[in-house]
Amino acid sequence: MDYNKLALQGFDITDMEFIQQFDLNPALANTPQINFAMLDNVYAKNIEGFTKRGMSETKAKVEAGRQRADAKKQIMDLLK
Repeated sequence: MDYNKLALQGFDITDMEFIQQFDLNPALANTPQINFAMLDNVYAKNIEGFTKRGMSETKAKVEAGRQRADAKKQIMDLLK
C-alpha cells in the first residue's frame, strides 16, 4: 500500500515515485512515516524560504511550524 499523502487522497503516485521526486529515504516506502519525513523536509525549506524573504528566524520557525502542524493533522485524518 502507498501511504504518501497524495496517494491517500486518491492521486496516482506511488511511494517510490514520491521518494524519488523529493529525495527521501527509500526505506520509508509503504510506511506512514513517508509523510512525516516529507513534513520535516518541507518545514526546513519553509524556514529557509521565509528567512530569505526577510522574516526573522524565530518568526519563520513559528510559521513553518504552524504549517507543518496543519499538514500533519490532515495526514493523520487521512490515515484513519
